[in-house]
Amino acid sequence: MSKKMSNWLGTSKFNEKDEYYTPKILVEPILKYIKPNSTVWCPFDTKNSEFVILLKEAGHKVIYSHIWYGQDFFDYEPKEDYDYIISNPPFTRKLEVLERLYKLNKPFAMILGLPILNYQEIGNFFLDKDLQLLIVDKKVSFDGNTASFNNSYFCYKVLPKDILFEHLEHNNSRKNYVASRMHNDLKGDDKEC
Repeated sequence: MSKKMSNWLGTSKFNEKDEYYTPKILVEPILKYIKPNSTVWCPFDTKNSEFVILLKEAGHKVIYSHIWYGQDFFDYEPKEDYDYIISNPPFTRKLEVLERLYKLNKPFAMILGLPILNYQEIGNFFLDKDLQLLIVDKKVSFDGNTASFNNSYFCYKVLPKDILFEHLEHNNSRKNYVASRMHNDLKGDDKEC
């Protein structure tokens, strides 16, 4: 673990298992559902995040923030107006993240593990909420090892219908593994931190 990461752990509620960097193959499915020339806030991301990079390449304006920059999602919101919130939130704070997203009332797409639909508190939370799912057909790996469950997009006001399925060419594991460029930030390559 880098010195930057260990310092950050000591000053936040961060759980080391929360910081998984989304690979390109899992970002690509959501891109076609974002209206052209949108402004997107990526609240758990750095400039090297695949979300930030691919959204910019697709012609969108991207505002990114991360707790590393002192921008805690739970008390920070960009001053500039934005059209969507898209990211991969901390796993252990998923319910808190969802609560804040619905309070913000902006279209969002968050990567979450599909098994959370089995959690009673999540089911209770969604009883009176609009929810859309973009489900990918593979258990995508974040670290090159075979993933144990499916991570897909939980959305609000993003998709043309409530449940859509998306085919992926592979699951980003073993010989197909490509790490997220956000891993570079742990090595100190992100000079903005």
